[in-house]
Amino acid sequence: MKNQFRKNKNKFDAFIRYSSLGFEMMAMIVVGTFLGYKIDQWLENNFKWFTLVLMVFSVIGSVIYFVRKLLK
Repeated sequence: MKNQFRKNKNKFDAFIRYSSLGFEMMAMIVVGTFLGYKIDQWLENNFKWFTLVLMVFSVIGSVIYFVRKLLK
């Protein structure tokens, strides 16, 4: 009985760990994109360069963050 409980707890812990990483990655991407959007809005750019660049950097940064946490 204890062994089965421990297995279920380990599965639940892994689920919580990976879902929290997913939310953290999503938050990083949303914040980066929003900042880029606001900078482009402030500068009144016709083409949204800052939005594009900060979105790409935030995606790359979140993937690096995910890999580092995964290997930890």
